[in-house]
Amino acid sequence: MKLRWPPFNVISTHVLGLLIGCLLPVADAIGVECECVTFDSTFGKEHGVFTSPDWPTPYDENIECVLYRFVGSEQQIVRVYFEEFDLQKTNMDCIFGDYVKLFLHLGDEAAVNEVTPFNSVLCGKLSDIEQTHYSSGRALIFEFHSDFRRSNSTGFRGTFQFLNKDQFMTEGALIEDTACDFVMESINRTEGRFFSPQYPSNYPRESRCSYQFLGRETERVKLMFGQIRLQKGDYSCYNAPDKITVRDGRDMSAPVIGTLCNRNMWVELVSTGPDLLVIFTASSHFPGRGFFGNFSFVEILPPPPISASIDQNMYPAYHPDKVSWDIFGSFPQHGTHANGSCDMVISSNMSKNGTITSPNYPNTYPGNIKCTYHFQGEGKERVQIKFTDFDLYKSTDDSRDCENVDSVVVFITIKGQRERVDNFCGNTLPVQIMSNEHRMTVIFQSHATASQPVKGFRAIYQFVTNFGIPSGRQDPQGVCTFIYNSSEVSNGTFTTPNYPGVYPRDTECHYLFYGKDKEKIHIQFAYFDVEGVPPCTSDTASDYVEFSNFKTVDRKIPRHCGNMKPNKIESDSDFFRVAFRSNDKFDGTGFEAFYQFRGVHVDDPKPRPPSHSVRGSSADRRPTLFAVQLLSVSCLLLSLYQTRQCCT
Repeated sequence: MKLRWPPFNVISTHVLGLLIGCLLPVADAIGVECECVTFDSTFGKEHGVFTSPDWPTPYDENIECVLYRFVGSEQQIVRVYFEEFDLQKTNMDCIFGDYVKLFLHLGDEAAVNEVTPFNSVLCGKLSDIEQTHYSSGRALIFEFHSDFRRSNSTGFRGTFQFLNKDQFMTEGALIEDTACDFVMESINRTEGRFFSPQYPSNYPRESRCSYQFLGRETERVKLMFGQIRLQKGDYSCYNAPDKITVRDGRDMSAPVIGTLCNRNMWVELVSTGPDLLVIFTASSHFPGRGFFGNFSFVEILPPPPISASIDQNMYPAYHPDKVSWDIFGSFPQHGTHANGSCDMVISSNMSKNGTITSPNYPNTYPGNIKCTYHFQGEGKERVQIKFTDFDLYKSTDDSRDCENVDSVVVFITIKGQRERVDNFCGNTLPVQIMSNEHRMTVIFQSHATASQPVKGFRAIYQFVTNFGIPSGRQDPQGVCTFIYNSSEVSNGTFTTPNYPGVYPRDTECHYLFYGKDKEKIHIQFAYFDVEGVPPCTSDTASDYVEFSNFKTVDRKIPRHCGNMKPNKIESDSDFFRVAFRSNDKFDGTGFEAFYQFRGVHVDDPKPRPPSHSVRGSSADRRPTLFAVQLLSVSCLLLSLYQTRQCCT
């Protein structure tokens, strides 16, 4: 079908109450006619309105082609928003039957024909579609079509706006002869915005863009990704076709401190030095809207005297509903009580580890006091807290959930909002805790003065870059990637981050095993507690462990989650990959597993098929440290005599 716009037949309107009466026929060479209406003004209003023919009365069948054409000025882009949407859906792809076909990337001529590529096709109900769409240039066109089947579907109603495109321009210098490679230097501007190509419209396929941030030696780069909408899928960033990679330096040799994919919002990253590099790559068939972010170069201030009054504006602000760290604020350089209170800001710039305590520890703390401990790291650092003493007042009739009693509450930031990890009370020693990013907040609150002596609490904190995973060699080309090479160590253990404490939320780790020629990798789990229910997908909001004989997804091996240990795992060849992914909702203890590289012997019986798909015994309780050590030692001793099995 050929769709053409003649040089005449241009209509300016913003209400389609008389839509059919104002549409003009357009005949093409094969006898197909398109009616068209053009919108080029909102007539002083914030937005205009468009509807399907006769809306909200059900539309007719056999509507061959109605074109909705929105045209702004050279400095504008178009936004359309479907408020109501109800088209008969006869197939999943929407390419047959009734549909709306969107053309978002048009040239200056604002026209379409039979070879113009469309960007998406919509059908079904409002819940089935993306409601908001943007053009990349001054024009947007969509085609409405219905087939011969009559229905009671009412069609659609929506609004349109013309937006100034300058508000979506990256505030940096475009490198000559490139499409989307930018340099931002602090000598030119200390803060600004950056965007994916064509944002807020969908980015082009096969995109590769770079954003280089260059600061002074005494500065750090802070990025806040306000929105990330890449191709959506239930896969890890390791295999995502579209991703954002953040490197802690000015070039590709710098270590990776962030990998972002799928959809996210309000993600903050901080460099450890004056420079930062962001690489955006896209190879998917269905590009998303992309991303926008803010950047700032912030000066590292010298620590003030301990006795000095501290300006609270230089620190991230604590709010009742969320923890918000001002992206344009300066970095605190010390851990000290603020303005004579018990509140503290603890920065990794000053100390990578230390202790925090309740007031007067180890003596009884005051009543009716609230202390807030803000931890601020940088790069890929995570905050790890281990309590060494815990004794808070709690009467015998107090509630079991630690509400309205003396307590310690741990908060992290997820998508810009404060989320509670857990709260602790009484005298039970809390589990080891780790943040999901470079910052975390701990709040201690007491109520009435204790009627009996209590010591309060003492905790050791660390800013760690290895995610609390002591084994393997950390790969600088990944955020949480660890390499286990047979030429370095023939066997050992590997764990989830922060084991045996609770693993951090919204975290992805990869364990890569490289054997020698003709070696295979054998894995056995000593403990397994990964929150989720089979089949461990995003539909069930599950965390998961994934196994693969390749660097890509191995579809013959299902994911594992829950507390049922996988049976023994054996690789097909000398490479194996284990992936762990946690979402932003739930917590678990994770896993500990034993690995061993074994050679293939000529006297071995016929190889057994991998037993990865069968779920094994229940991990009802965590093994003690002694039991874990005993299991590892037993495996090592047994492997000297029996190379074909371990700890069966």
